[in-house]
Amino acid sequence: MRKRPEIVFITRNYPPQTGGLEVYSYHLIKCFDAHHTVRKIALGRSRYHLLWFLPLALAYALSVQVGRRRVPVHLCDGLLSPLGVVLKALTGTRVSATVHGLDVTYPNRFYQRVIPHCLARLDQLVCVSRATRTATCHRGVSEKICAVIPNGVDPNAIYNPVAAASGRESLSRQTGGSLQSRRILLSVGRLVRRKGVAWFIKNVMPTLDLSWVYIVAGDGPEAHRIRSAVQESGLTGRVFLLGRVSDEERDLLLNTADLFVMPNLQVEGDMEGFGIAAIEAGSCGLPVVASDLEGLKDAVMNGITGYLVEAENREAFRRAVEDVDLERARVRGAVIEHYGWEKIFRRYQEILLPQRSVSHDKEA
Repeated sequence: MRKRPEIVFITRNYPPQTGGLEVYSYHLIKCFDAHHTVRKIALGRSRYHLLWFLPLALAYALSVQVGRRRVPVHLCDGLLSPLGVVLKALTGTRVSATVHGLDVTYPNRFYQRVIPHCLARLDQLVCVSRATRTATCHRGVSEKICAVIPNGVDPNAIYNPVAAASGRESLSRQTGGSLQSRRILLSVGRLVRRKGVAWFIKNVMPTLDLSWVYIVAGDGPEAHRIRSAVQESGLTGRVFLLGRVSDEERDLLLNTADLFVMPNLQVEGDMEGFGIAAIEAGSCGLPVVASDLEGLKDAVMNGITGYLVEAENREAFRRAVEDVDLERARVRGAVIEHYGWEKIFRRYQEILLPQRSVSHDKEA
């Protein structure tokens, strides 16, 4: 039996750090490790450790190439592209990267002069959505090297139908009021302006039936503005801000809520590259109502896993929330079929190891 194909992964976002990029890196590398020989170079600490991580990552990646045939390298986000350019120049190996959105649109003049230029010099880019590909190509990167593969989700990592029974009792204790007969809207994630939470509270919540309550889990620079929106709208008893929650608490919320909302706004330089929260919600059978913009177009299957509505359209959001009627089992099934990590891995394998993966699969 021939030796398994090798590949090097470099990521600056990896557990125990938490976040969408960390989840993506962990599962992508885990899937490849089950089928190939993986050399992992990962930073599981905050971005302040990048100063020492980058030269060490370069040194290790170079050492992998010594005495071997050129081992392909994949960078888990676009910010690492300068590292990839150096590796290509020194070794001639094939270097690819995944582009997520903000890593190509970050609004800094120096960043915009360096990162798109470096991305354009790599062999292959994987963009997590069509919107991300458009933003990347708009910055001078050839469309020929840009493939689109959405983010993936582990179908069973969050899903827990048993938790739904006890979830409302737990949430009632957290919010200080009974939620047994209420319908729960949910948003989970970092509270930044593009997420549109304050807009939704001010413009949509007052128009909804009084049976709806809105739970917001997360923290960020918009937290103060969101609290003010709740008070100014007189919604103290219907909107509950939980702040940052643990993974276990987040999972309980996703299995308990009735509808997940992503009322994103368009903010220059801060695009939603994909919207992994949408498929995490869908993996629990939770339908999603989201703004019809940017990467959310690829994260929500309109009419199947949720509904896409015009951004900042109060009446459209109200109708979508009040009228949504999607069976949880079908939502979950569609998310597993289209975004399950095993399928996403196969698509990555075809692009990152086109010759090696084919020959290895034939032998297996």
